[in-house]
Amino acid sequence: MSAADALQIAETFLQEMFQADDSADFALYTKRYEAKYLEGFSAEQFHGDIRGMQERNGPNQGYEFFGTLRSAELDGHEVYRSVWKGIYEKRDAVVEMAVYQKAGEWHVIRSSVH
Repeated sequence: MSAADALQIAETFLQEMFQADDSADFALYTKRYEAKYLEGFSAEQFHGDIRGMQERNGPNQGYEFFGTLRSAELDGHEVYRSVWKGIYEKRDAVVEMAVYQKAGEWHVIRSSVH
């Protein structure tokens, strides 16, 4: 898998994450994570985080690609990291997406808004 392919996957997952944030859809937000990385993360916590993020940022209005970071290794899998500008109603934010492929399936390992 090339870095360009990983970037395309990351962008698709980023779009899903923005949709999940704006609609407070826990199932959509978590569908790309392996279950072991969701331990201790509940729907209640997600909804609280989303309420706070929506108060600070407002709804998402778009995004722009900033660049990639060096990949990292996780349990023998290469993790591709990308950085995006999240454009929200109230402010812009830096968004990091990190994805990896395991047994032919892509997963999110990090999606964070700063």
